[in-house]
Amino acid sequence: MDTKELLDFEIYPKLDRAEAVKDLKPEDKGKYYVLNCPKCGKKKAFIYKTGIHLKCNRLNECGYSQSLWDYIQDTKGLSNQETLRELARLAGYTLPKLDGYSEEKAEEAREKSNAFEIALEYFKGELWGRGKEALDYLKSRGYSEDEIKGMELGFYPSQEETWDYLLNKVNSVNTVNSLGLKLKGMGETHKIGIPYRDPVGRLKGFIVRAINEADPKYLFTAGVKKDTLFNLHEARGRDTLIVVEGFLDALVCTQRGLEGVVATGGSSLTEAQLENALRYHVKSFVLALDNDEAGRNGTEKSLDLITRKGLRAYIITLPEGFKDPDELIKAKGIEVFKELIEKAESGAKWKAKSILSKHDTHTDRGFQDALHEIEAYQETLTPVDRDMLKATLRESLDISEDTLNEHFTDYNERKAREREEKGYRELLREGSRLLEEGKVTGLRELLDERLPELRAKAVTRVIAPYTLQALQEDIGQTRPGLKTGYESLDKLVTIPQGAITIVAGRPSHGKTTLLLNILLNMVRTYTDKAFFFFSYEESRRQVGLKLINILSGELIDERLNLIRLEDYLRGNRTGEQKIEEGKTEYKSLTKSGRLWVIDEPYFVDELTDTIAYLKERYDIGAVFIDYIQKVKIKGRYQTRQIELQRISERILETAKSLSLPILLGAQFGRDKEHADKVRLDNLREAGDIEQDANLVLGLYNEAMQKAQDRDETLRDREIDLRLTILKNRNGAVNEDVILSFDRPILTITERDKGHWS
Repeated sequence: MDTKELLDFEIYPKLDRAEAVKDLKPEDKGKYYVLNCPKCGKKKAFIYKTGIHLKCNRLNECGYSQSLWDYIQDTKGLSNQETLRELARLAGYTLPKLDGYSEEKAEEAREKSNAFEIALEYFKGELWGRGKEALDYLKSRGYSEDEIKGMELGFYPSQEETWDYLLNKVNSVNTVNSLGLKLKGMGETHKIGIPYRDPVGRLKGFIVRAINEADPKYLFTAGVKKDTLFNLHEARGRDTLIVVEGFLDALVCTQRGLEGVVATGGSSLTEAQLENALRYHVKSFVLALDNDEAGRNGTEKSLDLITRKGLRAYIITLPEGFKDPDELIKAKGIEVFKELIEKAESGAKWKAKSILSKHDTHTDRGFQDALHEIEAYQETLTPVDRDMLKATLRESLDISEDTLNEHFTDYNERKAREREEKGYRELLREGSRLLEEGKVTGLRELLDERLPELRAKAVTRVIAPYTLQALQEDIGQTRPGLKTGYESLDKLVTIPQGAITIVAGRPSHGKTTLLLNILLNMVRTYTDKAFFFFSYEESRRQVGLKLINILSGELIDERLNLIRLEDYLRGNRTGEQKIEEGKTEYKSLTKSGRLWVIDEPYFVDELTDTIAYLKERYDIGAVFIDYIQKVKIKGRYQTRQIELQRISERILETAKSLSLPILLGAQFGRDKEHADKVRLDNLREAGDIEQDANLVLGLYNEAMQKAQDRDETLRDREIDLRLTILKNRNGAVNEDVILSFDRPILTITERDKGHWS
């Protein structure tokens, strides 16, 4: 059995999720746990009791999403095998013997970890014993004895002495040898031992610093990973990292109460260090590298790495006369350094000034060279940073914003054409090969995958700040929400434009009927609009029949009214006035293109494309979809819940991009604990679709529920429906509206009003 099978069939089904994420303070909510989000810290994350992903509900603000495997691995700093064993332990499952792993090896790892700690204590003790020269050097840098102890600094004697001491304490040549404490190029002046810990704080090796200006300044034992920022374990969980060069600089900042300080160990941030930092959800960086030529070049290189990732960077320029943060802190104190951090310059502004300083912008050649370099740089910036860049250029070059925008637009369009052309050439080569091999399905999949990417590469529009003037203009152009046709409900809510409204109910409680009644209310209210009803549950024949039943309001047979109406239409009879009026109105609405009933089983992408097509040709009032759990999506997903999340996201994107109100029918699951009411939680098993909705209306049919509980047939003609506002981003929630349902004629009206009043 491979690792995936072990996880899917043996470990995940038995896994105690609450225990696995106990540090996130899980709260039991029935089918899922609510957690403190590892990224934003708010109690908005969740994991299903059968799920394998943690996700934050604040998707637009936070965006955290991570597999349980990755969460366990990252927070505990485990290897793949260690992660598997930890998950197995949490599931109470005994793993079979795995290649490369044994209890003996586990014991060796524990012995090695213990030996590292013994070595650290040895070095620390030696510093206060015979390490006077090293201790004097540290004190000369302004470190107090308490700070030196807090930084866990030590004195590194000769390699032979270290070996002999550890061998005497550990009594295992293999264990001591496995520590990798041999220093290549060991010099007489390399005496200050700095402990190196991995991102979760486990001691993995030592960095040994010279007590003079020896070259190299540092030597490293085998366990030190230069692709990880030093001191990252002290900065985990923070959105922003303060990046310095020196290891001691980072440690002393931490000792003096400045959190989030890490060290590169070199003159710039490396790509590997950046990638490893991003695993811990860092969003921005404050660069406080050395104030020399190497440091300035390193700042520029680091800034370019950060901006290419779409992240934000800020730059600290140290005062003249101070080479690095350590010197500044020694002379002026940590508070001065903190003030510099608060006033850090945006990366875009710093970069603009750096580019301009390299060119003589008073000459045409220098001006053009500077502008070309800036054009290439602005392409990688966020909108906020791009505005900062423009402001700096306007001040320095005396150039208008319109001129800058024109330059940037021309550059972006040229680059977009180049990317698009290159992409289409590559696609043509791959597509031609597949076609020659007769792999039509593969060609279709290739086109589905690559064409959206190529279209994205062709986008050149620069996103502008959303100013107050733009907001006021948009408000003036935005259509108001739609009325449902129920006065008591319309006092509390409107159906929002450019958003999703969910109308949810339990099976047979009248969800589809309510949607059809709202549809006809809107058709009659908004006489210049077209309305579309996509039915996934019933055929268009069934939906059309129900619509005529509602429009006519004619009672033929209290028990079998819909069947009798179908018989009437099948026989081409014309004797019933109300039915004839209903037929006439239905014919008028459909013939004029104001009422559409579609029962094609579109996949969600086909559905959204169809809605976009219709929007180009009709002035749409609203789109109804009945119901979301019946909609399918192409591709494979781990669970139906994830499928529904993707479906809901696609529909929401369509509503927003087309500025359309979309009403989704949804089915509640049975709630045994709260059988007498509906709750927002009842939609959770449907993939959290309520998160995408602006408005959620929950329908409860008490009479039907009682009949179902008794396994009886509901006989009453007129019954009450309770409609509860479960979610409303624009107003009241948890308010109830009582409507009257005349079951044979499928008509839902205000409780105290007659049909179509």
